[in-house]
Amino acid sequence: MTVFCYHTFDSRTPTDFTLSSARFNEQLRFLYVQKIPVIPLSALEDHLAKGTPLPERSVVITIDDGYKSAKTIAWPILQRYGFPFTLYVYPHAISHLKGSLTWDDLRLMAGAGADIESHTQTHPFLTHPEVAMNQKDYQAWIDYEVSESKHRIEEELKRPVTSLAYPYGGYDEFVAERVKLAGYHTALTCEDGDVDRFTDPWRLNRRLIFHNTSLKTFAYAFLHKPLQLADLSPRDGERTPETPLEITARIVNFPQIQMDTVQILVNKIDRHWHGIAIDPKTGKFSFKVPPHARHGHYFASLIAQDKTNPAIKREASWSFIVRRNVSK
Repeated sequence: MTVFCYHTFDSRTPTDFTLSSARFNEQLRFLYVQKIPVIPLSALEDHLAKGTPLPERSVVITIDDGYKSAKTIAWPILQRYGFPFTLYVYPHAISHLKGSLTWDDLRLMAGAGADIESHTQTHPFLTHPEVAMNQKDYQAWIDYEVSESKHRIEEELKRPVTSLAYPYGGYDEFVAERVKLAGYHTALTCEDGDVDRFTDPWRLNRRLIFHNTSLKTFAYAFLHKPLQLADLSPRDGERTPETPLEITARIVNFPQIQMDTVQILVNKIDRHWHGIAIDPKTGKFSFKVPPHARHGHYFASLIAQDKTNPAIKREASWSFIVRRNVSK
């Protein structure tokens, strides 16, 4: 199961997340021609909660932030192929910020079948409040961001909101628990990789689509298989006040990979993949973190070639946060 994450389309002020309408159409046409099932988010939620069967290699399409181009550019292309999709919006922007959708836009889209879900109230980095807070105030702030957005969207559109996308992909164990308690059935990250029946519903991976995501790169996602990781240090979603000296983990299914092809990429360290040695008896590895590493939100990605079919890549990813003077 693959969840794709888009943002904006054909912008006059493009960013790394701006995709051209031509590339978007090309990617959707690939799904259509290859007969890859595109399913609504609700089907994935039923699968996770009840074990409801899904078509093999299903795809969910999501669009974050609520830019106008989701309606004017992406929506007509999605309608052309008859694909369902989920739009994650934050109410602070709707009918307020330049370039954003209006509540009338969302009512129109929802009435025609679009799924509208929550991206929090104001789109903050939930693990990094802009002002120092004690634990009580921090919890109240998180609860406002995740609950008020749910309430406002439900009030405006007269339909339930069951899913939240973490702004900037930022979350940790505490944030995920508050989202769960707010009544959401699922929450989506920005960590690369697929999901399956046993994935934590409040930590669902998504594959980010960038402005330079070619059709070859897009199609390659369907050749990937998971690497199963355990004993992560730092843990997935963990917040630590100091930069770790090393990143360690254990590859559970290491007999299924070519051991000499394992590579790691850590976004805050550099943009290059690094080969790492795997213990042939346990599957354990360690990656030393250079002393100049910065504080912030880290995404660690791991890839390796499949042992029986080298054309297939196995992969996994997780995130952790490094920040001094944590106020909560």
